[in-house]
Amino acid sequence: MQSVLYNDEQELLIKLQQGSSTAFQELYNKYYGLLYLHASQKLQDREAAKDIVHDLFSNIWQRKTTLIIQGKISSYLYTAIRHRIIDYLAKEQSKTNYLDSLSMYLDNKVSETDHLLRERLLQEHIEKVLKKLSPRVREIFELSRKQYLSHKEIAEKLNLSEHSVRSYIKEALRLLRAKLGGLLWTLLVLYCKIF
Repeated sequence: MQSVLYNDEQELLIKLQQGSSTAFQELYNKYYGLLYLHASQKLQDREAAKDIVHDLFSNIWQRKTTLIIQGKISSYLYTAIRHRIIDYLAKEQSKTNYLDSLSMYLDNKVSETDHLLRERLLQEHIEKVLKKLSPRVREIFELSRKQYLSHKEIAEKLNLSEHSVRSYIKEALRLLRAKLGGLLWTLLVLYCKIF
């Protein structure tokens, strides 16, 4: 076990913000095991837990000079891990829901050619609608829906508030609903008539 170089958390944080790799190493050694155990218990997946904790520490190192932690470092770390676990579980649930719906679709033995044609037509229409969005709204919407980034990840990437990201996504969804509402209904009616 390594000896403790910094007795005070504030001193450790200040040294980390100054770019001290020794301070970062101490922070990592002190909290990695605890955060990993916490994440692996919540996720029941050791590899995912390891990735999430490594990602957190990588993010801390990348943002070390701008990192602001008020209160205890341990509280900050546990809160950050909790948010990452929630994001991970939400993405996994989204993937599971998608796979379940895809499985149900395949079980119904719908004609693949017809499905591909409808999917391509819908995708083209969606792309046309997305091109009408402002560049910022489109970028945020695509980061959310195509790259599966959370609101928090998008906010950090684009240096925005999470509230702004939510507003941009709501705006994009509102326009998509308005423009695609009739088309989706038409596709549903056609689909029901064919089968």
